[in-house]
Amino acid sequence: MKKVLIFPAPFLTQKTTADQQNDYMFSLLKDEVALEGIGDFIEVNALNKSDYCEEVRRIIAEQKPNWVIASGESATACINLHQQKKILINPFVKWGDLNNVPDYARLHTYGFFGALPEQEKSCELFQTVYPNVSWFVNIPNLSLIDIKDIFIEIISNRLNE
Repeated sequence: MKKVLIFPAPFLTQKTTADQQNDYMFSLLKDEVALEGIGDFIEVNALNKSDYCEEVRRIIAEQKPNWVIASGESATACINLHQQKKILINPFVKWGDLNNVPDYARLHTYGFFGALPEQEKSCELFQTVYPNVSWFVNIPNLSLIDIKDIFIEIISNRLNE
């Protein structure tokens, strides 16, 4: 496989309980173990929270991956990277993100959304511009591990482009 960077969703919840922290860490560990060998996981929780989007974009610019797989706030940070092949899981999409999207971005951006109400709205907006979109109505909080086989297939099939 070519170079793939994986940006999991960061833990941005304030005033958290120990259970919320444990749930996040367990989910992150499951994703890292399941996706071992597919790409390089980026330690997103070490990034500056006030400049999170810029930090994610800086890492991508420095490392120049063939593909980016990003979830949650990380996916939101990657929406407007129009010259980057990317798979986005549960990005928060705004109308402004959909202006002047070039054909390359339309063809090489994949969006996957869970069934939470805010994700459904983002999915509806996303699909007005991007043809490669899926909404998982039975999975409220879609995660990296849920669509592992799908993005392995996407990356494998599009290696030579």
